[in-house]
Amino acid sequence: MAAWKSSGPMRAGAVALVLAGTAARAGHEVPYYPSFYPQEIRLETLDAERAAAEFSNTADPLHAYLGTAPQFSGNAPAHLKSAVSLRSFVTASVDPARVPDRDARCHRIATAANAMTANPDVVPHRYPITPYHADYVGHADLATTAKLPAGADASSADVRFDDVSVDQVLARAGVPVATWLAPPWSKDGWFQAYHLLKDAVSSAADRKEADAAYERLADGEFRDLAERLNLERDLIAALTRGCEMSVVAYRVRREFYNDDFSGGIENILVDSQGGFNSPVFVRTVKLKDFPWNGWLRLGIEMQPAAAWNPVAGFTDAPGRLVWAALGDNAFLPIPHNSRWVQNRVEVRPEEETPKQSLRVPADALAPERGTGRLVKVGATAAAMTKVTYRVLAAAFHDGTEMETADLLYPYALATRWGSGDANGVHDPEIAAATRLMRESLRGVRMVRVEESVLRLADLVFTYHSPIVEVYLDTLPTAEHENATLAPPWSSVPWHVLALTEAAVERGIAAFSASEAKRRNLPWLDLARDPGQLAKLRALVREFSATGWRPAALGDLVTADAAKARWQALDQFAEANGHLLVANGPYRLANASPEAIVLNVVREFTYPIGLGTYDPFAYPPRADITRVEQVNRRVFVTADVEIAVKQQRDRKITRTPLRRDTLRGIYPIRPEPRYVLIGGDGKVAAAGTARWESDGRFAVALPQTLPPGPGMLFTGIFLDGNTIDPAIGRIEIRGD
Repeated sequence: MAAWKSSGPMRAGAVALVLAGTAARAGHEVPYYPSFYPQEIRLETLDAERAAAEFSNTADPLHAYLGTAPQFSGNAPAHLKSAVSLRSFVTASVDPARVPDRDARCHRIATAANAMTANPDVVPHRYPITPYHADYVGHADLATTAKLPAGADASSADVRFDDVSVDQVLARAGVPVATWLAPPWSKDGWFQAYHLLKDAVSSAADRKEADAAYERLADGEFRDLAERLNLERDLIAALTRGCEMSVVAYRVRREFYNDDFSGGIENILVDSQGGFNSPVFVRTVKLKDFPWNGWLRLGIEMQPAAAWNPVAGFTDAPGRLVWAALGDNAFLPIPHNSRWVQNRVEVRPEEETPKQSLRVPADALAPERGTGRLVKVGATAAAMTKVTYRVLAAAFHDGTEMETADLLYPYALATRWGSGDANGVHDPEIAAATRLMRESLRGVRMVRVEESVLRLADLVFTYHSPIVEVYLDTLPTAEHENATLAPPWSSVPWHVLALTEAAVERGIAAFSASEAKRRNLPWLDLARDPGQLAKLRALVREFSATGWRPAALGDLVTADAAKARWQALDQFAEANGHLLVANGPYRLANASPEAIVLNVVREFTYPIGLGTYDPFAYPPRADITRVEQVNRRVFVTADVEIAVKQQRDRKITRTPLRRDTLRGIYPIRPEPRYVLIGGDGKVAAAGTARWESDGRFAVALPQTLPPGPGMLFTGIFLDGNTIDPAIGRIEIRGD
């Protein structure tokens, strides 16, 4: 398999931008700007009191404060606005060893929960799936009626309250932050509920039931949406039946941003669970005084503590934001639902869905267990699903061009360090983060490289996009989920990943925090530890002299090509003072405990332009106004709330939702869902309603309804916005 590179015209991007900028000043606007809005992002460590003061700094105002609310002496200034997202779960627990009786545990939790002190950011909610989870509509009946039993036992001495952040839950689940993609369902309520509550379950039968339901959901073992929802509901029932631990409320995160007419920011995007600390936030936000430039000043309460390495680092809040800017993952989480948007890969639709297993081409490559060596799969390999990707390649920050080895090396590293070998090459955090990839991957095949051309006046830029087939041992039932399991992509070049491996093998540092503690080693950091940097740079010079490359790459990289890579990395480290090379929209310019400075990549090698993710800002919201049954159909009517731009501000307008309703110049895309709950509490039917010509949404009831009174719940999600939905409901009587 021959390596490929981007050609000369693509490397002319930086010079071309200077020419294009000159032309723009002469009155000829460039129709395409690479990368995203601010030319610089400055992330400062500020406590809540100082953040409040910096928002009023007229000379250099703070634009947003991440993670928590500033501490104002009185009311927040008028030029500030706030955005809300899910921060944590409030749980109440009773130790079964102290209170063996289940009903007594439930009564004590109920008594203690009812006595909770009121807090404006804490919402009483006795169910582990909240309106900030995209699967909430499938649990709306349980979430709105869930009541912990009240009894005569008023003792609450044995009840412990905990505030468990969403970040803590995801860390328990082994959800990665940097190089590896999170599981496609990591923002779903059922997934988070399982990892929040499972360790508290004392009944072996309940734990077995919960584990079985979880595995079926993760493996896609269900016939349709109704069966999936019943599995989710069974999972929650098993987790909460014993009242060892119960969710009694959730806490919201309230983050403030500067909305001043001149000194403020716009294009605000808040992730339903991450708030402003999300990859799409830094790809949409812009300063009001600049159409595409400016200095964005952000504050955060926490000092950077986690190590900066792309394999098992960037795990704290500052690290996540830094990686969101430096790295460019294959997919990015959509902020207001639990799906993923294509970023550096595009999924090509398959001509037909295979009805049985398919043969993996013999020349496809797969990592060898233990060693990670990329070898041909041979003539007998089979898979259930094929996903074809078009990769949006670009140069790395050290100037090296993306090649086949860069796309494939993460598979090798994950297999080698995730599955382990006889020499003890293993990291449990890498194993947890890459389990789905390793279990599903059956082969990767480079098909061809497509060429595209961008013409700007007399300037021509050529881009190369590899077409890659990935073969998976998963059921072809959820295309958007399968596509995110093992995409052929890396935000980090192979030589930097190989350098991190060598450092860990030689005992310089450990990949993860847990291994660093176990082995009494530093946590691997490519940017902020002078002692580690000196040792790492010595390795770079050693590898540059010998042309070393890892055995896992086989014949994909020659010695001369490897020498060129190591030399480029050494030059980058000399010029920048760190080894944190990626291919995202920003480069690390400076880092200290007080401030981190990131500079934009403004050159035409970067394949994503301004405005790419703007439609995710200010999503519309539906409000259901009427639900009525007519014979065998239920009709749903809704209004739409839209944030309409007025000069440099946004005003919420409300209008009936019709087929010709526009959001700016774009038609609104509705996704109307319904869930029919039978008298037995089971989901009898679920699906998508039909949008009628008169603007109503119609649900066709099943020919046979379950006996007894049932309830139909509906939610209308506009442009993918599933957060805090208005739920419509109507009683349905069976035959």
